[in-house]
Amino acid sequence: MKRNVLIGVVILIVIAFIIGVVVIRNNDVATDDGNILIKMNEVTRSVFYAPQYVAINNGYFRDYGIDIDLTTGQRC
Repeated sequence: MKRNVLIGVVILIVIAFIIGVVVIRNNDVATDDGNILIKMNEVTRSVFYAPQYVAINNGYFRDYGIDIDLTTGQRC
């Protein structure tokens, strides 16, 4: 009985993993130049994010085929 439950759990985990991979691969949004677009939402602008801002502005992400759409989420 315990063996059947274990096999069932393993099968469910494998199916969930396969579905996750398929969903992630289908959600890739390519831009006009073939780069993948990643939408990022940060809580607030801060000096602690300075390396991220430098990397975006200097095009380090574009060198690896990634375009960043950075927005700041603020509550009204």
